[in-house]
Amino acid sequence: MNDNRNSQNNNDQWDRWNSNASNSSYYNQPTHRPYGQGFMIASGICGIMSLTACCMGILSLPLGALGILFAALTYRKGRKMNSTCLIGVVSSCLGIVSAVVLMINSFAMLPTLMKDDAFRSQLDAVIQQMYGMDFTEFMEEYGYTFE
Repeated sequence: MNDNRNSQNNNDQWDRWNSNASNSSYYNQPTHRPYGQGFMIASGICGIMSLTACCMGILSLPLGALGILFAALTYRKGRKMNSTCLIGVVSSCLGIVSAVVLMINSFAMLPTLMKDDAFRSQLDAVIQQMYGMDFTEFMEEYGYTFE
């Protein structure tokens, strides 16, 4: 069997754009999904969930970290970051920062809130329902006393 490539001169370059499909390697290329497409989507979803869950505090931190990790796994040297990854990284960073700011604000406001009688009675009611004792008894059990 005489192949078209073998019949050409060795010094000539093989024409891969020839209209004969059986002679062209271009048409025989396997189709595949782009590299890391699942991680790109996961990065975007985790980032958006981190941003929306920032008011829950603790939940936002691992979601933001996962969003950044998935975006880092799709990074390829010498290529620009996909827009989905960029959205994932930006929203993950915003979710982490806002969750940390809200947690710091909550802990800073706690001593002031504990002096408020309305807040204290609501907290006592919740602790009474959950543990069967009021908040001061609950905290004294762990060695912490209030004024």
